[in-house]
Amino acid sequence: MKRYQKILVGVDGSSQAREAFDRAVELAKQNEATLIIASILNSDRYVGMGMALGASYINKAAEVDMLGRLQDSGEVLVQQAKAAGIQNVILEVTKGNSKTALAEDLVTKYDADLVVIGATGTNVVERVLIGSNAHFIV
Repeated sequence: MKRYQKILVGVDGSSQAREAFDRAVELAKQNEATLIIASILNSDRYVGMGMALGASYINKAAEVDMLGRLQDSGEVLVQQAKAAGIQNVILEVTKGNSKTALAEDLVTKYDADLVVIGATGTNVVERVLIGSNAHFIV
């Protein structure tokens, strides 16, 4: 039976992401796998519709603050995963497009063989306009 070695879980603070994190912890424990917790500051959400306006429109102080908050909440999850018995836990906090980060960039960077994310953290309008991360990854 194939065992997962590196499990990537995307978290964003939503209840769906919490459920995905809990499931990823279970799977990592069962497989004695490395757990990579990824939190991406999705620039598409705070710079109009995508990067069309350019990075110069981003308030850098706000960006640093948001990244710091993601780091802090991610470190709490790292401690929870370790308390659950996961030996190898990596925290990746970055900015960019969460879809490509979770489907391509971080999978390649960490050689992940499983990606776990919540069903959706978007509302109906966002899913119609930009699609969900889950749909994009699949």
